[in-house]
Amino acid sequence: MKNKWKKGILFSFLSLSIITSPLQVFAAGKPLTKSVTIVADSKEYKKEAEKSFQKKITENGKSYELVDIAYNIVDQEYTETLTKTVEMQSEPHLTMEEGGITYALISKNKEETVRQSAATQTVTGWDEYDHAVTAANVPSTKVVHAKNDVTGEMEDVTCSLTGITQTGTKTVTNTMSLTFSDYDASYYEWNGHLIPRNDSTPALSGYENELLSSVGAASGSRITSISWAGSPYTGANGVVYRDATANVEQQIQVYRANYSGAITTPEEKEVIYTATYSAPDQDGSVEYKVVATATYNPVSSMVPMVVAGVGILIFIFLVVAVLYILRKRKKEKPANT
Repeated sequence: MKNKWKKGILFSFLSLSIITSPLQVFAAGKPLTKSVTIVADSKEYKKEAEKSFQKKITENGKSYELVDIAYNIVDQEYTETLTKTVEMQSEPHLTMEEGGITYALISKNKEETVRQSAATQTVTGWDEYDHAVTAANVPSTKVVHAKNDVTGEMEDVTCSLTGITQTGTKTVTNTMSLTFSDYDASYYEWNGHLIPRNDSTPALSGYENELLSSVGAASGSRITSISWAGSPYTGANGVVYRDATANVEQQIQVYRANYSGAITTPEEKEVIYTATYSAPDQDGSVEYKVVATATYNPVSSMVPMVVAGVGILIFIFLVVAVLYILRKRKKEKPANT
């Protein structure tokens, strides 16, 4: 009987093991993963990911608990940009380098502008004559060396005759020659006048106007000096002569032949490109594209196991108690007489 009691207890424990084994296998299921893509800066993407995943989830009737979040940065982008606007005369390149930074072309504008307007500059010249002239006896053109006011360069400009004008008078110095006869007498003769002999200077004082008239000098002319021009000499007729020189300042009419021409500078155009470039500001903020993967582990349901275990223990206790009572009663039962 004692062995039967022990066998009953052993059977109870075996039953408990058989019942609880399936519960333990269920609790050791595979982990569950969930992924989400986050776009945020370096300080925020982890916080955003943590907000995206619940601490506990239920899927297909099973409970899972968050145990880890892994982050994989798949892309990054600078959120601030540097811009640069450049003017140039040639087609802009798609990129440009400056200060170690590569800029990309984002826009361009082509505009044709007038670099230099057309201009006409008048050039004049003249030639002066100390005698009367007409268009027929002066050149019809004159080359004038003039400075181009636009380019600053000197140019030869062919100018045409525009007319002849009187431009006033000017003083010229001429020399007139005089010859005195009968120089060896006490008086010598000049132009019908008997002039007292003077070996140092011809004594023509008072005869100046007559001297000027004799050479056709214009009004306003004057004799500045008279001097002997060499020694006395005897002519073929036996008459003694002596030559003299008179310096005359003469006022003469000036005639001017006027010329006019032009320097023509054509219009010059140029093409101006205005190009705008941009580049990521590597010293600015960075936005990351991150794939966050959460790992969930299955959660063991301990309450059903405990309840089942308690129930089984109670059952075992009852079985043992029943066996104990039956054994005790059997001992107390009197033997048949």
